[in-house]
Amino acid sequence: MRELFIPETKNPPAKVKDLGLISLVMEGAGVFNAKSGEIILLPIGRSTLNSISEDLADALLENNGIQHIDCSASDESVHSLAERYVREYGDKALSWMAISGRKLKLWGWASTEEDVKMKTGMAADTIRSIMERYIPDFDYLLEVSSGTINKMAGVCSTNKGSLYELEGLTCPGSGYYYHDDSAFIYATEPVNSNQEEEEVKDVHTPGAHTITLLCEQLGLDPKQTLKAMLYTVILPDGKKILLFAMIRGDKNISINKLTAYVDSKFKGASFRKAENGEIVSSFGEVAGFCGPIGVPDGVQMVADKSLVDGKNFVVGGNRPDYHRTGCCWGRDFKPDVADLLLFEESMLCPENGTPLTPVQLRKICTVECYGSETRGEPVLSSRDRDGEHKWPYRWKAEVSLESLILSFYEKKEKRINDAIFNDK
Repeated sequence: MRELFIPETKNPPAKVKDLGLISLVMEGAGVFNAKSGEIILLPIGRSTLNSISEDLADALLENNGIQHIDCSASDESVHSLAERYVREYGDKALSWMAISGRKLKLWGWASTEEDVKMKTGMAADTIRSIMERYIPDFDYLLEVSSGTINKMAGVCSTNKGSLYELEGLTCPGSGYYYHDDSAFIYATEPVNSNQEEEEVKDVHTPGAHTITLLCEQLGLDPKQTLKAMLYTVILPDGKKILLFAMIRGDKNISINKLTAYVDSKFKGASFRKAENGEIVSSFGEVAGFCGPIGVPDGVQMVADKSLVDGKNFVVGGNRPDYHRTGCCWGRDFKPDVADLLLFEESMLCPENGTPLTPVQLRKICTVECYGSETRGEPVLSSRDRDGEHKWPYRWKAEVSLESLILSFYEKKEKRINDAIFNDK
């Protein structure tokens, strides 16, 4: 008798909050071992996951030419495999995938940054096309992360207490997801773009050592101001550099994004908030009143994209109880530019201006690309009669199949409702 064992139950597992896990257990697709935290897939659950995994692997082979192999799924073994075949087989030996430990892992190499970006994007699109069949609200979070060119996390909404969860933000109007360190990729209107450039003037602002106090004194909108933060960068040789990071006054700096900037600018360096003595040695006694005009030599400056091409900012005057008005980008200051924005609750959605609200997300996959040398990894190369050929850029992806099956069971009712709605 070849009947599948499907022990359905009306009783949800005790003390489990994950709706996907509850549904999986109640439908007889799996068992949860509360002591070990292990999810055991029963025949129908295993069959379902295998079917989704095969759809994903088939699409990646057909659309992207990614070859499916069976190995230990270590970076070293796959690098060795690519190295063995790339000279003779070219592009066919530059991308691979394997399933190991309920994870689908993908690896690829490219000769240029543009090529690796393209291949990363194509792989992400293929993954999305399959995910959306089974998880209707699947989407990517674009991240700014140290040592990467592009990085994204594939997520869907879930409830608090779920496995693989992370806190995020959503736009009720568009349905897009964000999190603290989401990449800001949107075009914005420069501050005061319709105004003529004013002369820089000193303004007495006694006690206005915060953006709030400054705006109260001068009757300003916070976005017309510049928020400054000072950090100390410690280089690998022990030398210290003061870092002046700035952002629009109505926004805050993401430490993770600032870390990515420091890593790219000062390889191997670390940083921390500047101590008062370090600030005084460069600026003098100006805590709360630091500004970008007349910054001492040796101070590294970086600005968030929100300041680019802005006019007539109100900034610190670099002396106690004074600010300056009429500060303009390019004319008065032009530091390095980086995405430093921290996404926060109630911030306006970049797509449609709706305030963002908190949401619990389940992380399903990651897709990223980077330069091999930036992570200390060996560069893929081969030699033939024409000389040495190198592929110094890499892309990777990893799909958590366990998170995928939990999301599949959690979204079952939504898939049915969407199918009914679409048939009407």
